[in-house]
Amino acid sequence: ADHAVSSHRSKFLRSRFWLAALGLPVLIVLQTPALAYTVVISNERSGDLVIMNESGETTDIIEACGRPRGMVQNKANKTLFVACSDDGTVIELDITSKQIKRTFNNLSGAMSLAFHEPTQRLIVSNEGSAQATVLNTVSGETLASLATGLEPDGVAWTDNGELIFVASENAGLVHVFDGKTYRSIQSLVTNLRPRRLALRDGELWVSSEMGSRVEIFDIESLDKIDEIIFAPKGFRSEQLTPVDILFDSTKKKGIIALGSANNVVIVDASTREILKYILVGRRPWGLALTSDDKRLFVLNGLSDDVTIIDLEKMRPIRTTRTGLVPHAVEILP
Repeated sequence: ADHAVSSHRSKFLRSRFWLAALGLPVLIVLQTPALAYTVVISNERSGDLVIMNESGETTDIIEACGRPRGMVQNKANKTLFVACSDDGTVIELDITSKQIKRTFNNLSGAMSLAFHEPTQRLIVSNEGSAQATVLNTVSGETLASLATGLEPDGVAWTDNGELIFVASENAGLVHVFDGKTYRSIQSLVTNLRPRRLALRDGELWVSSEMGSRVEIFDIESLDKIDEIIFAPKGFRSEQLTPVDILFDSTKKKGIIALGSANNVVIVDASTREILKYILVGRRPWGLALTSDDKRLFVLNGLSDDVTIIDLEKMRPIRTTRTGLVPHAVEILP
């Protein structure tokens, strides 16, 4: 059955300023970058979206939905899709007007999102339902329900839309589907608890939360071709729990959030060499990078804050409060 799409064109989200309550502790004075952008952070426990400016200062807090988690932009429409796990919905938010344009319903345990802009299709992993849902965001039609293992999390499209990848934490698999017919092609066996996925130059990178590593697969053959194991001095393997992965605009640097190790790691994506570990807050998971590759935003889920890193110097320059249990971060132009 198709998912009902609720229209909310005349309904505005309530927003409120909590600047005094939040406070903005500064580690080092942050110079305002030339590039202007808006940072949006979803907070699971407080159920809101924190809006920050290019200097990392909170400008607004929007009451969003029940347990907002994964987010992804529709750049053509200048909107933001937000997964609302407890509500079983995905909302499409016009961030400028603070208006919900639409709500996609019947998406049990909506977790992570991936958007294929050329075809306006959205993948939603349904954490509690062992499936992922593919939506046509123009019509609201459900295009497919993809069967996965238990606890699906990370999702990804290839740029041409021909392949879909869905990570199943509990099953230790990454499911591969045909992006046109939606049939299952293969299930890639991974290390323990695959979480997030990222693509670069014909490679699929998979974070293994309980395996202390990132595994790398060739997208064409679907064979495992490499892995990066994290083992910095002074840490036990169980402390190194990688989750989010992203690349800079050149695809030369890979960035991985290491969870319980309270660090992010910068790697040379071609040689797999570890360039630097950077200490941040408690249990970093979510990551986002500005389009000029200068500022990295790291969400610290257990200390309820975000660390801003100067990526050129590879050092933190500011840590400031978010809502409760920050999950995902998107940077809007």
